[in-house]
Amino acid sequence: MSRCKRKPSELSDRPGALYVHVPVCLSKCRYCDFYSRVVSADGARRFVQAVRIELDTCNSLLAKPLATIYVGGGTPTALDGPLLAELLGALKPLAGGQTEFTVEANPGTLDDRKADVLAGAGVNRASLGVQSFHPDELRRLGRIHTPDQARQAVAALRRAGVGNLSLDLMYALPGQTLETWTDSLRQALDLQPQHLSCYALSFEPGTPLHEDLAAGKVREMDEDLQRDCYDAARHLTAEAGLAQYEISNFARAGLECRHNLTYWRNEPYLGVGPAAASYLDGSRRTHAADLSAYVEAILAGRECPGESERLVGRAEMAETLMLGLRLTAGIDRAAFAARFGSDPAEAFPRSFARYRSLGAVQITPGRIAIAPDFLFVANEVLADLLAEA
Repeated sequence: MSRCKRKPSELSDRPGALYVHVPVCLSKCRYCDFYSRVVSADGARRFVQAVRIELDTCNSLLAKPLATIYVGGGTPTALDGPLLAELLGALKPLAGGQTEFTVEANPGTLDDRKADVLAGAGVNRASLGVQSFHPDELRRLGRIHTPDQARQAVAALRRAGVGNLSLDLMYALPGQTLETWTDSLRQALDLQPQHLSCYALSFEPGTPLHEDLAAGKVREMDEDLQRDCYDAARHLTAEAGLAQYEISNFARAGLECRHNLTYWRNEPYLGVGPAAASYLDGSRRTHAADLSAYVEAILAGRECPGESERLVGRAEMAETLMLGLRLTAGIDRAAFAARFGSDPAEAFPRSFARYRSLGAVQITPGRIAIAPDFLFVANEVLADLLAEA
């Protein structure tokens, strides 16, 4: 794993954020294009063994203690209890008293025993993939849990002492209405989460739901209705005391996801596991989405197959803007200029002039941000910025 063999003195910046990808699921959701697969007990055991080896190899790269650890997937809690404890136990020494330590969980794979495993390993934040509180919508998505299991999972985590909870919901689902969406929102908020993520369903090529769309079995939600769903999320979360801090994310004060903020600020991070990405010393490297190849390479002491790209000049500037403008706080102009030697409005004059004239971008002496009423169509602004690079 040559990317992990550099001496610490050669590093320009030690990442304080670590992502571990667990590509294990009990079954594949019908909309999901993240890399995951159903694996045997032996396959899961070998995967955890490989992750532990990769962590040991890359240990010298990391700032200690880490600011954030995020274990995602896939479904980390699909691992059996002892194996999950082994994986998280390998991460525990990297954490300190102020580390945000998050594990993603499917409510259908979380009970009191696994919640205790999380708490015992020092996990202090859980991200639950609830998606909907309507059984018919969950069935269309291919989810393995019920609304009651989502509520039970929240209770189990709180009993175990994992008190910082984030819930994921999805809108623009086939057959969903504004009424069922707002009902799911209200039920989620009734659980008093510290954080809520609201994502629009995307019909990704290669997924069963995309095939249904192509065959005319389902239809995409009308864009005006999608906007109504988005506006409902913004309104109801604000009423519940969660502030919007990113296009799709809402949190109580001080409980924004610090790990994801690392991505949106385009700061260094290390990724471990198949399909995991790292951003180190200006280079982005992504492991191949191949569990077998990953395990075989790591256990044999070889570099994991993957691809790397070095971002320089305007490409790095544009990506930093694209990510940072997802945040409601926008871009700090002085910090951007200190990092790149150029003010963002001067570096990308065409895009900013156009969208400022439309009222879509707010530019002050200190910051540049997308106007709140244009967050729903922010991707158009971000795409133009990339094109101008």
